[in-house]
This record gives sequence, C-alpha cells and structure tokens, in this order.
Amino acid sequence: KSKNCLIHFYKRLLTSSVQCTVYQAVYSVPSRILKMSAEVKAGVAPSPPYAEVAGASPISDSEGSLTAVHSNYVPAQMEKHLEFLDFNSSGDLIVGASSLTTRYWSGSLWYYRKGVVEEDITNPEMCLTGVDLETGVLDGRFVQDKQMVLGLDSGGVVMVNLTREQDGDRVTHYLEQQTAVVEHEDILTGLDLWEVDGSVATVGADQRLNIFSPSLALVHTFHPAHARFISSVACSSKPHILATASREGTVRVWDTRQTRPARTVYRSETRPPSCITWSGEQEIVVGSSTGDLIVVDTRGKGKENLFQDQIFDREVTRFRWSPDRSRLAVAEDDVKVGLVRVKEGQVVVDMVDTRHTDYVRGLAWSGEDTLWSAGWDHKVVRHEV
Repeated sequence: KSKNCLIHFYKRLLTSSVQCTVYQAVYSVPSRILKMSAEVKAGVAPSPPYAEVAGASPISDSEGSLTAVHSNYVPAQMEKHLEFLDFNSSGDLIVGASSLTTRYWSGSLWYYRKGVVEEDITNPEMCLTGVDLETGVLDGRFVQDKQMVLGLDSGGVVMVNLTREQDGDRVTHYLEQQTAVVEHEDILTGLDLWEVDGSVATVGADQRLNIFSPSLALVHTFHPAHARFISSVACSSKPHILATASREGTVRVWDTRQTRPARTVYRSETRPPSCITWSGEQEIVVGSSTGDLIVVDTRGKGKENLFQDQIFDREVTRFRWSPDRSRLAVAEDDVKVGLVRVKEGQVVVDMVDTRHTDYVRGLAWSGEDTLWSAGWDHKVVRHEV
C-alpha cells in the first residue's frame, strides 16, 4: 500500500513539472520573437517603393515636368460573339459584342482609331475606349463621326457619344451612354437609319415597327406591322420610305406620310424573307430563310420577282452595300461571306470567303475595295475585293 502511494506521489510531481515547463515555453516565445523582430528592423534598410523597382522615373514636384497621360476606360474583356462593326467617315471603327452562352446576357461597345489591323481588334489593349452594356447588342451604326446608335436585346435603342476631356496634361476618352429608349415589348430584330437626317427605324419580335427622330424621340409606331415575327427593316434613300420583312412570308413597303402606309410587294411561304435591302429607289433585294436572293420590283407591274436563285445554303442574315453601291456583301447563318453584284435586276456572285469558323454577323466597308466581317468565332476578317 505504501509502495502504491509513493508511485502516485511521483506521478503527480512529474505531471506538475511538465505543465510548468510547457507554460514557460508558451509564454516565453512571443517575447523572444518580438526581440528578434526588433533586432531585424534595426539592422535592415527599408524596402524601396514598387515604382522604383519597376524602373519608373522619380516623380518631380514641379508641374512643368508632367507629360500627357491617356487614361481611357476599357472593359476588362470582349465578349465572344461579335455582332456588328461600322466605320465612320474618318476611318474610326466600332465593334459590338454579346455574351450569348453565359448565365446573364451582356454586351459591350469598343471604339478603335483609324488604322487598326484585324488581329488587334479583339485585343482590349488596342482599343481607344469602350463601354459595358447591361444587355446584348443586335446592331449599331455611326450617326455622326462621334455619335452612335445601338439596338439592344432588351428592345431598346440608345445613343452613345465619344467624349474627350482634358484636365491639364491628362487626356481622357470615354463612351457616354444616354438613357435607352425602350418602345418594344420584346427583343429587337432589326435596325436601320436614313442617312439623310439620321432618323432611325426599328422592328422587333413583338410585331412592332417604330420610327424615331435623330434624337430618338418616337415619331411613328405601327402595331401589328405584320402578323408574325418581323425579321428585317431597310430604310430607302428617300425620306419616309422603308421596307419590312416578316416570317409570315411577306415584304411590305411603307410610306409613313400616308393614312394607309403599307402595301405588300412580295409574298412567298416557301421562301420567307429573312433580310432585305434597297437596290436603288424601286428595287429591293430579298434574302430568304432558304438561302435565296430575290430582286423585287416595288412598282408591281406584273414582274415583281426580277431575279430568283438559291445562291447560299442557309438563311441570309445581313446585307451591306459598298460605298459606291456597286457591290453587296452578304452574310448567312454559316461561315460564309459572299459578295454579289446587282445589275439590271440580276445577281452575279463575285466572291465567297470561308475563313470564319462560326456564324458571320457583322459586315462593314472601310473603302470601296475593303470589306470587313465579324462573327461569333470572335474573329474579324479583312477582305480585299
């Protein structure tokens, strides 16, 4: 019994000693660390600033040493799906992009100075400035050299201005959005404008046709303009005259000055129109959902369809005339970019390019012989024609 009591006594003594040792070790470490830290601080020189390490010149206190600084806002990245591009009279370029496969549809507008090469257009670092949009974009055009109008997937249209500000030696460019005008109840499906005054015409999936003034004030609205989905709108060179196309298989010409403004100039259920453009003042080129190109005489003298042939394999989605209107660029739901001539009611194919790898959506001319195309493959291609 005495032997067992002695064993328990030594166990308690050993436990107390270990606990005391641990206590001293735990509470003595911070003081040693602090002492070591103080010694290091006393013996090491302070680190140089990051700008000095990077090789930047020291900042002078004199205002005369300041140089011009360009500080333009540019979105972090360009969405994959390129929807449109357009040049102004100075040669500057705008590109519209949408994100169609992410959780939220979004878009952006990018502004490039004259002389940008095709490989740099999808590089945000080469952009003068840009702006993020809360929705995808359908189409966009220059109204003036520093003013653009955009058609949005939200059913609205918005004016965007290129603004330049200078504060001393600092020059800043940015794109300033005005408040969007939303007069459609569904997505926008077509946008065009009258070049004579900048008035805008839009159509949407809500079967509505809207006419806006150059300041985007609503001037006319027609609903329903067609019985089904309206796929395209094209403004004539004459004021107040335009045409619309619908999936119901009709093309209508409108004169907004008349009490009964619309009349049907084309009808086909087997070749429903998907895209239209004017060829002169009396003829319309119709692209169908089956890849046909049809030339329609709007005067209706018994020969409405002057030409009809299936030139492409899929639905025609975009037209764009060259500046001298001698050649017409065509895009479809495919990788192809076509170039045709329309003369005396006949269509002749000049070229078909297949360098894109996804649907082509944007077409624009920077000169009479230089065509640019953009597509959902996130690629811009220059065509010397």
